[in-house]
Amino acid sequence: MQYKEKIKAINWLAHNVIQLEIPKPTEFEFNVGDAVEIKVNNQEPGPFTITNLPGEGRLEFVIRVYAEHHGKTEALSRLKPGDEISFTEPFNTFQPQKRAVFLAGGTGVTPFIAIMRYMQKQDTLADCFLFFSNKTRKDLFLEEELTDMLGDHFQNIIANDKDDPDYYGNIDEAWLKNHIDDLSRPVLVCGPPAFNKAMAKALKSIGVKEGLIDLGS
Repeated sequence: MQYKEKIKAINWLAHNVIQLEIPKPTEFEFNVGDAVEIKVNNQEPGPFTITNLPGEGRLEFVIRVYAEHHGKTEALSRLKPGDEISFTEPFNTFQPQKRAVFLAGGTGVTPFIAIMRYMQKQDTLADCFLFFSNKTRKDLFLEEELTDMLGDHFQNIIANDKDDPDYYGNIDEAWLKNHIDDLSRPVLVCGPPAFNKAMAKALKSIGVKEGLIDLGS
């Protein structure tokens, strides 16, 4: 089934990240970790995760804008309140898991936002960790909320800016080995395809069993 709704609000969370809000259709139901395919104008549809919780009467999306691609994310960033988008029925990407390590590259964090908000309400987030990798500090978003939710269990990793205090470069086996305290924890990984592939390989190399590595569906 296809739905159509008008944009209720659109805000910039970072220089290249937007937060888009639309009303939730009455008959539309979803679970935390779900995504939809969004289509705008004549662009090809693309998958975007719902970042708010069910029962709020709205749908929220956090989207990184790749203006240089002149594609769907740039088209979405040009929308204004009152403009219309279409989207599909929801489908699941990740599910909440206790004691989880969330390993995110860029806007790969978006499937985890609703999950962590939900787990915080359920008092099951305290023993989880979020490792969030971005190219530079200016690419970060929702840092204050993530810090409030996770405290020192939330860690930034800056990949490109050597002058940043959180600079490490690309996450590797050594970094993971030093930061994952228990290899029996489930590890949820989401980012660009190259990030997911590299993280899965590195996690297996440090001893995380394949069955504990969740790359989403």
